[in-house]
Amino acid sequence: MTKEEILSLKEPFIFSELAKKGFSVQKNELDKLVQTKELQQKKMGRMNVYWKSFITENKTRSQKGMKTYTNQLELEIKELKQELMAERKKIKKIQFQEGIDEPWKEAAMAMARILSEQKQVSMQEVLEYFNAPIED
Repeated sequence: MTKEEILSLKEPFIFSELAKKGFSVQKNELDKLVQTKELQQKKMGRMNVYWKSFITENKTRSQKGMKTYTNQLELEIKELKQELMAERKKIKKIQFQEGIDEPWKEAAMAMARILSEQKQVSMQEVLEYFNAPIED
């Protein structure tokens, strides 16, 4: 019988009841659980009565709650990072478009003009194709 199976029992039990139910467990295993305060023990006459410690039950509940809360926060952080990266890409694109120096811009416009004449398309289409800033 594993530790989880022992701790899953809801009602108090004695060692002989476990044997009758078909669980193979030794008394020293129960004593270890008592020492780690996962089980409570009370001696009544010649028998020891065991039951699950409420402290352990509350710990596992709070740990599960913390895990779900942590997972929720990690998911939220992941989503926020994705939003942040999208905003950074937008800002980079805008900065790149605004940061072109005039000589480079003039050279790029001249090349776009030549390309539009060669391909017989409008200058607007060439600028859109290369994702260049469009002058108003």
